[in-house]
Amino acid sequence: MLQFEELAELMRTRRSIRKYKPDEVPDELLLKAIDLATWAPNGGNRQPWQFWVVKSRDVIGQIADAVDSRSRLMASWPEAQAYPADVERWNRVSSFFRSAPVCIAVMVGGYESLADKLMMARGESDPDARDMLEWRRFGASRIQSIGAAVQNLLLALHQQGLGACWMAGPQQAKGEIEALLGVPPEFEFVALVPVGWPAEERSPGPRKPMDQVVKFVR
Repeated sequence: MLQFEELAELMRTRRSIRKYKPDEVPDELLLKAIDLATWAPNGGNRQPWQFWVVKSRDVIGQIADAVDSRSRLMASWPEAQAYPADVERWNRVSSFFRSAPVCIAVMVGGYESLADKLMMARGESDPDARDMLEWRRFGASRIQSIGAAVQNLLLALHQQGLGACWMAGPQQAKGEIEALLGVPPEFEFVALVPVGWPAEERSPGPRKPMDQVVKFVR
């Protein structure tokens, strides 16, 4: 079994990589990582995910254009004037994945637990059912399942020497991306993971001390 310190080293050395060498990424390495992603814990073992491996330069460029367009749209809103530095950086980096050799588009399907079905059948007229349904939507099982799968994916890619970055930002162009890729209605685009051989080294960011993030209730 993997020793704790080996696992800790793998997890602590993973970085969000945004610059990549142009070298090809073999399909077999991507498939090995995706296989491990599918072993993530997930609600009801429904495994509500699909991983679309995009290698077409043209398609990656179109996705980046769609994200750029949405970024420029939001930057044009009067509300953006309150955050000039953040908006400038955001416009500059929101489509950095344009140069990635591979982009993995993560899709999620629907999932309703028994509790969800009961609360939806009960309806909005019952305040208890309404509150519980809203709470469950906030921490939706299918999104937690996808989060676990993407973390597995990132660690498996890192272990093979590949760099990757977990991107939620492209969701601002969700409609365009789903249309470009031809995503069927039973699935939704939820995250983009650009992948490539790293062309940068990044230092670890600071982590909050344990006494700020752990609370024991005995």
